Amino acid sequence: MYVKGAVVLLITVLFGVMGLAWALDCSGRLISLGHTPWEVQAICGDPAQLEDSFEVILKPVHDRAGHAIDHIPIAIPKSVWIYNFGPTRLIYLLTFREGKLVKIETGGYGH
Repeated sequence: MYVKGAVVLLITVLFGVMGLAWALDCSGRLISLGHTPWEVQAICGDPAQLEDSFEVILKPVHDRAGHAIDHIPIAIPKSVWIYNFGPTRLIYLLTFREGKLVKIETGGYGH
């Protein structure tokens, strides 16, 4: 029992104010990982804020035998949509990479 409480406390401390969410409820319809930006916009409307950037990943280079012999940096477009539903709901940050929703996070309460 004490271990379970310690784990919950540790997770809370690690994530701080920002937390991970598994889905976003927009007027009774759920948004989850894998949705496209167009699907999210059709269900939830326009985000309050949008932050576009690039994320550099290392893509492996393989030889003819299929062994990774090197890595090359690749810039992947990344977009973070921020939804603010007001003071009674949490702020949601939706991260899209390559046209798919890959992360849903929550912040503090909106305004």
